[in-house]
Amino acid sequence: MGKQAKRERKEEAAQKPTGEDMSLTPEDKRFAGTLNYLARGIIIGGSLAVMIGWLFPEANMGRLLGLGLLTGCLAGITMKNINDKKKQD
Repeated sequence: MGKQAKRERKEEAAQKPTGEDMSLTPEDKRFAGTLNYLARGIIIGGSLAVMIGWLFPEANMGRLLGLGLLTGCLAGITMKNINDKKKQD
């Protein structure tokens, strides 16, 4: 999608506020987006860690889960940063 199409979509979105979006400030929207990415990363990271724990029975499941949650949190922050950079262009 070209820059012109992205610009047109942004303009259309700005013209059509929904009922829920009318009460949210831009800071609230940004915070909600950040929480969304963090939640996705934590859930996916924890799930993958538990699956790996099933494959390796000698591994400590609690330690793997903690590491998976931590890396999922970092992955969520990274996804948010990448998405923000794409929106700026």
